[in-house]
Amino acid sequence: MIRIFPLAALAVLLAFNPAAADDGMKRFVAVQGSGSVTATPDQAHVNTGITTKADTARQALDANNAAMARLMAALKQAGIEEKDIRTSNFNVSPWYEPYVRNRPRVIGGYQASNQVRVRVRDLAKLGGILDAVVTAGSNRVNGVQFDIAEPEALMDDARRKAVADAKRRATLYAEAAGAKLGRVVSINEQATHFPRPFMVQADSLRSAKAAEVPVSPGTQEISATVSVRFELE
Repeated sequence: MIRIFPLAALAVLLAFNPAAADDGMKRFVAVQGSGSVTATPDQAHVNTGITTKADTARQALDANNAAMARLMAALKQAGIEEKDIRTSNFNVSPWYEPYVRNRPRVIGGYQASNQVRVRVRDLAKLGGILDAVVTAGSNRVNGVQFDIAEPEALMDDARRKAVADAKRRATLYAEAAGAKLGRVVSINEQATHFPRPFMVQADSLRSAKAAEVPVSPGTQEISATVSVRFELE
C-alpha cells in the first residue's frame, strides 16, 4: 500500500527527525591529502649461492654441498646469525650440449644450484660480507637489496602529514567559498607506499672482490594518501 503525505505532514516528520533533515541540508567538503617522509635504509639483503657442474647428478650435488658448507661457514665467520640465512632456491638438473640441427639434444652433464638470502642488519659490515662470500667461492651473486627494517613509525608520520595536508586544502576551499571549516566527518586511507627493496646489481662481484664494488643504500620514500570529509559551518 502506498501512503501519500501532504506537505504539512512531511514537514512535521522532518521536525521530529532532525537527523533526516540534517543529512539533506548539511554542507561539506571532501578532499584528498598526501604526505611522505624520506629515510635511509638500515638493512640489506644479499642473494648469493653456488652452482656446480659434474658428469652425474650425484657428483654435482656432492660438490655443491661441500662448496655451500664453506660459504655458510664464511657467513657465520662474518657475523651473520643462522636466523638471517634462508635458502631461497635449490635445484639439480641436467645441462645440454649446444643445439645441433636435426640431432636430438644431448645431455652434457648435471648441475646443482643452491642459493641463500642473507639479511645484513649492520650496513657497516656489508662490504666485508660481500667480500667474504666471493672469497668463499660464491659464483652466484644476484644483487643487493636495501630496505628499512621497521617502517611502520615512518608510515605513521606520513599519515599525519597526509591528514594535515587534507585539512590545509579543505580550509583553503572553505575560505574561498565564504564558509568555515567544521568537524571531521570521515577519514579514509586511500593508499600507502612502503619502500620496496632497492636493488643494486652486483654481477661484477663474480669476477672481482666485493670490497672494490661501491654500494650505497641511498634513501627511500614512504608515502600515504587519505580522503577526508569535513563539515562546513
